[in-house]
Amino acid sequence: MKSTRLLIAGAAAALVPLAAALAQTPDRDTQPSQRSQQGATFESLDANSDGKISKAEAAANENVSAQFSKYDQNGDGFIERAEVNSANTSSPPPSPR
Repeated sequence: MKSTRLLIAGAAAALVPLAAALAQTPDRDTQPSQRSQQGATFESLDANSDGKISKAEAAANENVSAQFSKYDQNGDGFIERAEVNSANTSSPPPSPR
């Protein structure tokens, strides 16, 4: 009886990595354009690798393009990594009461 429980526990433990891998696999029902919108990184948007994202580069991702002014905090027309970090860590403004 004890060996059966041990065998079942071992089999379940062996399946955990497989479940994690499947959870990370892109959904096949999701359109390729939607998948690329979700997985954009600073490096993937910085097409010319100059350390900043221009408006043209940001256009590759609808979400970043729509929020360009939020990320371009100094208004120079480029998003730099420090601006992204700052925008993502700043607390939202207090809501009106």
